[in-house]
Amino acid sequence: MAELKVGDNAPDFELEDQNGKKIRLSQYKDKKNVILAFFPFAFSPVCTNELGELKEKEDIIKKLDTQILAASVDSTWTQKAFAKELGLKFPLLSDFGGKATPLYGALYEDKGFAKRAVFVVDKRGKIAYRRLYEPATQPDINEAIEVLKKLK
Repeated sequence: MAELKVGDNAPDFELEDQNGKKIRLSQYKDKKNVILAFFPFAFSPVCTNELGELKEKEDIIKKLDTQILAASVDSTWTQKAFAKELGLKFPLLSDFGGKATPLYGALYEDKGFAKRAVFVVDKRGKIAYRRLYEPATQPDINEAIEVLKKLK
């Protein structure tokens, strides 16, 4: 698949969250922007810090008419335990089997786990921001927030 660029249509997907609820990216189209954060492994140090930062900034992000979705190839049960451990309210999506992650170029196919990546999908369903990080690198969530401020 060709690399996604800013302005491309965001590939739609449907995944289960930590509570077993099916979440489809397109359900937010024409309603909310979306921060879509792919992370390698629940409970790993950098992922814990990344999702903790999203939790800390959730109120700011919500005021920008934006929904946070975080996804990894971990199971629904793992996502449930991780969300409980961190006190997360936003959906942690299970892409167990890797259906959605490769659509965003965010899967290490040889290793079977997600790359660390942050996308902003605007209300039109278009990619407004994309950034892939090395697994041990903490994403700069403020970059995504700055993009969201310009979308308002």
